Amino acid sequence: MPDDPFSGYGLRPVHLADRDTFTAFFQSLRQPLSDYTFSQIYTWRNSLHIVWGVLAGHLCVFANGSGDLTLLIPPIGDTNGDNALRAAFDLMNDYNSKQGVPERTRVEYASEELLARFDRARLNVVPMGTDYIYDTQRMIDLAGGDLASKRQAKNRFCRLYEHRVETYGAAQHLEGCLALLERWRTHQDAQHLEEPNINAIKRQKETIATELALRSSAELGFKGLVVHVKDPATHEWSLRGFTFGEYLGADQSSIVIEKTDLEVKGLAQFIFSEFCRRYFADRPLCNVGDDWGLESLAWTKISYRPVKLLQKYAMTMARSTGISRASSAPAQVLVRPATKDDLAATVELETACFASDLSLKKRQLQYLQQRSTAVFLVAESAGRVVGEGIALVRQHTGGRSGRIYSLAVDQSRRGEGVGQRLLHAMLDELAARGVKRVYLEVEQSNAAAIALYQRHGFRSIGTLPDYYGDGRHAMHMMWEAPALVPSSSTPHV
Repeated sequence: MPDDPFSGYGLRPVHLADRDTFTAFFQSLRQPLSDYTFSQIYTWRNSLHIVWGVLAGHLCVFANGSGDLTLLIPPIGDTNGDNALRAAFDLMNDYNSKQGVPERTRVEYASEELLARFDRARLNVVPMGTDYIYDTQRMIDLAGGDLASKRQAKNRFCRLYEHRVETYGAAQHLEGCLALLERWRTHQDAQHLEEPNINAIKRQKETIATELALRSSAELGFKGLVVHVKDPATHEWSLRGFTFGEYLGADQSSIVIEKTDLEVKGLAQFIFSEFCRRYFADRPLCNVGDDWGLESLAWTKISYRPVKLLQKYAMTMARSTGISRASSAPAQVLVRPATKDDLAATVELETACFASDLSLKKRQLQYLQQRSTAVFLVAESAGRVVGEGIALVRQHTGGRSGRIYSLAVDQSRRGEGVGQRLLHAMLDELAARGVKRVYLEVEQSNAAAIALYQRHGFRSIGTLPDYYGDGRHAMHMMWEAPALVPSSSTPHV
């Protein structure tokens, strides 16, 4: 294989000289995600092996960080991007098929604004996290009872530690920031020894990206701030925190990186608030990116009381089911996240597909649709819900597991691959949330369902006697995710 296998596809690495080209495309967005900036793409270029090109007049940014090729963000250009999207899928399919991983072809970090630019009839769309958006002035003042603990931590830091704040400059601060970055990674690795190795790989990738940001901050136009703290015991000064950010769109600022010494209590609350006060008070909204699928980070970001969440999605191209279609072929099916407006239709599906003692009721479905640990998808065709799939995520000491909770398809649409697409989309979303094993129960007499699950890699791990009633035994099945190195997870803060 040549040293650069992507040159034959017209793709090339990201360089600083490409900044103006990227920025021109990004300026077409009204509400960009934190991922949609040249600086983010440039700083992650080595960790994720990012390459790019212009396809059908659209900016297409690809990641090759785990041996496959994915589209890191959807094509960005004018409002008719379907040709560019098809070209990108063709390119990824060709490359991934040669690598023996055609199932990994996908698009990541799609905003609702960009989704609206494509024909979604042939796309499977599943959520993959959110950007957390805050009121900037509240982050500066930390006012109100719901932010009292943040305000108290900041005040405690100011009271207990002599400190000084400086604008970041590589000549003065690079060495100290690199030393703090290495201490941060070592501390995180030591604190999470029981986690899967994949998280250590993520931290290594983040470290590489952060170092590049530190070295290239001036060229990228970052605003940077460092905090030196005087040790109360030794009276020695040292650099104990740094943060970087940039303007995003017309009304947001984006906090790209924040690293602090966790032994200095209250420093994290202080540096965030002070950074917003010094550099971003003119922007009403502050974007701190997503939670990277980590429960602890999600809790921290929720605790700052976001005023808005910008949903991100992953997309795959729906494959043909191989069904022979007559002239009266059924309408195409779109798999998407369920909304409140879908609840009545999903109640009808549950009632039609399951016995009354097994079907989910309206209140249960309402709860699941709002639950962050649930994956609730529907299949829509010609404006009508024709299938639903529900999975749950469970957090354990050693990681996460999933459970297929419900899978139902309208009787008139069975045999068209609707259930297969729902199951595939649920497994994709569970894997994206860090789930390694997925479990389900299915009645032993349901041969069609068992065959479906087996085609998707589920295997029997036991029998549950009388699970569905006297003499109605269940097969207990399990699916294990393939071992993948993350290709394009870009954490913030």
